[in-house]
Amino acid sequence: MRGTHHQKKNFTLVEDALIRQQPTTCIGIRRLAQILRTTQEVVRNRATKLGVSLVIGEDDEAVDTRAIRGTDGEYVDPLLERLRNVYGK
Repeated sequence: MRGTHHQKKNFTLVEDALIRQQPTTCIGIRRLAQILRTTQEVVRNRATKLGVSLVIGEDDEAVDTRAIRGTDGEYVDPLLERLRNVYGK
């Protein structure tokens, strides 16, 4: 059967960690697939199996995920906010 051969990718723990961190790092799916030496479809399927919702931006670029703070209009980095909550200011 030509053309229906599917390569199976055995993901390592480090590769799974990269996929799990994609929503935080906002690395593009195309770039992530290049790093993992696989296809974007395989990365999306693995993310689904891991229960990760990937962040997809225009042109596969990093996306600004910071939230605007209520009254002062300041941008807040979610990771920095969590660190401040854990360790104080």
